[in-house]
Amino acid sequence: MTRPVAMRSAILFIAFSALFAATGLVSGIPLAEILFLITASIGVLMAGFAVASAAPAPIPVRVRRHR
Repeated sequence: MTRPVAMRSAILFIAFSALFAATGLVSGIPLAEILFLITASIGVLMAGFAVASAAPAPIPVRVRRHR
C-alpha cells in the first residue's frame, strides 16, 4: 500500500467514524451506538499499530564490481 492510498483510506475511515459517532450520540438506536463502538475500537487499534510500527531502515546489500 502506498502512502497516498493509506492517507486516503485513513481520511475515509475518520469521516465514517465521525458520521457513526454523530449518529450514535444523537439517536437512541442501539445499532448506531454499536457501529460507533466498533469504529472507535478499530480506530484505537489502527492508532496503536501506527505508533508501534518501526521506521523503515535501509537494508545493507553487497555490491560486487566486475572488471
